[in-house]
Amino acid sequence: MNRLRPPRPLTAVSTALGLAAGLLLLALMLLTVADVVGRNALGRSILGTVDISTLLLVMVAFLGLAAAEFDGRHVSVGLIEARLGERTRTALSGLRALLLLVIGGLMVWGLAEVLFSAVDRSETTNDILRLATWPAKLVLFVSFLLFFAAAVWREVLELRARLSGETSGDAVADLVEAAGVPEAADTAPEPVSAARHDEEVGR
Repeated sequence: MNRLRPPRPLTAVSTALGLAAGLLLLALMLLTVADVVGRNALGRSILGTVDISTLLLVMVAFLGLAAAEFDGRHVSVGLIEARLGERTRTALSGLRALLLLVIGGLMVWGLAEVLFSAVDRSETTNDILRLATWPAKLVLFVSFLLFFAAAVWREVLELRARLSGETSGDAVADLVEAAGVPEAADTAPEPVSAARHDEEVGR
């Protein structure tokens, strides 16, 4: 069976954004340490630390959304769905895909409007540095766009697996392979025949 795979550019961009989130988090940590050391040792803070930290926190919080969705690392609870029949679960999967498309489209559209408004008005922070806010809003727009693309892809894969009669384990295997995550090696011990066992015991 042909397995549904995410476009390679999409996964590459989401991975790059996740890496950028890690680098920005490191920069935020260094800035915080430098600000504390400056206040205690030199009696002065780094100018604009609050503004810079706020923008960095927004970027760090949302840049990893798509990568986490592709890897299946978001928390999910299936207490109710696990008790339902297969047909009902298939119908719910289709409904989730539709809702993700609608909600994702509305949210991305709204974020695009906010981004364009910030650029048109040259919106800045209220502190001394008056930093432009559009980079953080651009991060929000791109992050949610990729997140909903990844969420819809996963749900379509789940729905496709159910319609084709695959088990949930097969669907998970497809997700793992499509995301490029290596499967665990088979480390089960080799079965030993009865004659070989008696021979080993005799020694």
